[in-house]
Amino acid sequence: MLLVPAPAQSGRATTDVSGASANSPATYVPTSIGPNAVAGDTTNYILGPEDQITVHVFAAEDIPDRPAQIANDGSVNLPMVGQVQAAGLTIEQLQAALVTAYKKYFKDPQVTVQVIDFRSQPVSVAGNVNTPGVVQLRGNRSLMEVIGMAGGLKADAGDSALITRYLSEGPIPVAGAFADPTGKYSVAHIDIRAVMSGKDPQGNIPIKPHDVITIPRARMIYVLGNVTKPGGYVLTDNETMSITQAIALAGGWDHTAALKDARVLRADGGAEREQIPANVKKIMENKAPDLQLRADDILYIPNSIGKAVGVRGLETAIAVGSGIAIFH
Repeated sequence: MLLVPAPAQSGRATTDVSGASANSPATYVPTSIGPNAVAGDTTNYILGPEDQITVHVFAAEDIPDRPAQIANDGSVNLPMVGQVQAAGLTIEQLQAALVTAYKKYFKDPQVTVQVIDFRSQPVSVAGNVNTPGVVQLRGNRSLMEVIGMAGGLKADAGDSALITRYLSEGPIPVAGAFADPTGKYSVAHIDIRAVMSGKDPQGNIPIKPHDVITIPRARMIYVLGNVTKPGGYVLTDNETMSITQAIALAGGWDHTAALKDARVLRADGGAEREQIPANVKKIMENKAPDLQLRADDILYIPNSIGKAVGVRGLETAIAVGSGIAIFH
């Protein structure tokens, strides 16, 4: 992102506190935080466009502490000193520069800068998190910290995170990262379950401004009806799961289950799910093949003495999540 100071207006020049000439272009590149910064610590936060700050000058009570927003060109308009270049500086660097600027008017000015609204370092978090949307980085943040800022993972979140980053910020530092066909973005998949379990701590990479993090829905099968633990079960490394494995995960069946009338409801691209008979009684007796379940299959074990639930009712229950537990 290139930010060029706006031309001087009404005889007021921009005070360039970065060391560049006020009449020459200044480049603002969001800078990664140093290795000694603490997560969430704003000491080394890099100011940028749309951040809102307040500036208090001690011994200058006639200057009100009004909020000021950093403009798209990186400057901020302050009392007495006018336009000051702020983007690309840390809070401490801006404070030091303003001390110099206000020495024209006060003998020994002491200046405090506070950020009251962080807006310049957005990260988009989409998919299966509890509060998807845009979060703002405040200091250095890792992948898992940003996911936490978005409310954490939903129960049916998948095992991986898809991260998209502008290549101008450098490639994503993980194995398997690749450039998209446009050549503008670096893309990578990170196994967040491995990060959470400690198997791959290096996958908890620092997140940069304007990254997009997408958490896909897990690949699941559902076991519903007369079983001990009805709900959704995540397919991890396996592409399929057998009926006997699914029933074992669901804790088996109760005494009212009609095992011979069980069926698998499979979405095959049509308007209606295909209903595949699955005589669980024979399968458990090794008298019938153990059917392999696919992602999004519903294994339904009906009640031998009650009214069967319709296909639409099962699909609605899953879609709404009413009473459907998710198991990993």
